[in-house]
Amino acid sequence: MIASRHQLLDDALDMSRRMASLGDAGEWDAVIELEPERRNLLERAFATHAPADEIVAERVRAILDLDKRLMARSIEARDRIAEPGSDQQGPQGRQRLPVRTRLSYL
Repeated sequence: MIASRHQLLDDALDMSRRMASLGDAGEWDAVIELEPERRNLLERAFATHAPADEIVAERVRAILDLDKRLMARSIEARDRIAEPGSDQQGPQGRQRLPVRTRLSYL
């Protein structure tokens, strides 16, 4: 089970890196599409009550660091959209939101 957990966390870390890069590029729809798959990997990795070793702890720290980076980018994007005069503003200054607005980071 340890090797499987490590592989699942490695896969989740790779996906987190990809999501952070996509967020840096403003590709929020792609980030949203990857989130359920990453969540599934993490749920499977922690479906056991086996104690975490140092490799698990390192992967979790790295994933959390990438999540912080992604959250910061999503907040910047949200704030840009909310700025008066933004081309993302609708009539009377109301924000026009894309069809898929749900991000667990906001």
